[in-house]
Amino acid sequence: MKILITGANGLLGCYLTKSLASLGEISPLSHDQMDITDRKAVFETIKQVRPDIIVHAAAITDVEKCEQVPEIAWSRNYLGTVNLVDVAALYGMRFVYISSTGCYGVGKKDKPYSEFDLVEPTTVHHKTKFEAEMVVSEHLSRYLIIRIGWLFGGSREHEKNFVWKRYLEAKDVNKVYSDPSQKGTPTYAGDVAHQLRVLLENDCNGLFNCVDVGAASRLDYVREILKAFGLDCEVAPAPGGMFNRIAPVATNESAVNVKLDMLGLSVMRPWREALAGYVNELMRGKGNA
Repeated sequence: MKILITGANGLLGCYLTKSLASLGEISPLSHDQMDITDRKAVFETIKQVRPDIIVHAAAITDVEKCEQVPEIAWSRNYLGTVNLVDVAALYGMRFVYISSTGCYGVGKKDKPYSEFDLVEPTTVHHKTKFEAEMVVSEHLSRYLIIRIGWLFGGSREHEKNFVWKRYLEAKDVNKVYSDPSQKGTPTYAGDVAHQLRVLLENDCNGLFNCVDVGAASRLDYVREILKAFGLDCEVAPAPGGMFNRIAPVATNESAVNVKLDMLGLSVMRPWREALAGYVNELMRGKGNA
């Protein structure tokens, strides 16, 4: 079996490359190796590799930038996905699309969202992700759409390593601030990659939430990060207006894995357990383990 992974250098991509290797031959591609917005290049590359499965993890994930320059978001997140879906349909390939629990949107619900809840995205980023989901589900018969939560993981050097950045921010000060108003589900990238392998091994199709277990505010999340590092630094609620954002991000992005649990296939861990294990790897100089 051949598996092509887009966004191979992303926060999730390195874990996917390792986890899915047991299923067959992996072709991990970065943006430099295949620009998904270049339709001709996409068709030529896919025709050459001829994978059985395309795992599409490439995206622009900067929510603020997407709001400022929506054309980039629609090009990368939507049209790039259209290109890949069209070539997958042409050759009858199985397709995996990595999406976001932020798609649920407006935050009218206090409890975590399930796959059966309505989707009302509030940001340009999440609108593009959801519209891309629709392309996948409407044009392919064998697909997985995976909605992930507040993803953490990667090496210390990775530019999107939220956990390590919080350590660097707090290690030499007595107090840092974090937002108590937004709620989500911290999720280890390694757990997502493991879960996707299980879904593929069981020939599952459709839409699945894929998050670690439990919800947290940003404030509680950062407190747990610093606790895992053993730092004696106070994490205080941020004063109103301290973290003004351009993107109208929903206050509740938390989710639960209802469908995984129904099928008895969930391997997702409590997020605090996953975080503690990941921080331990970071402190040992690892991180992508």
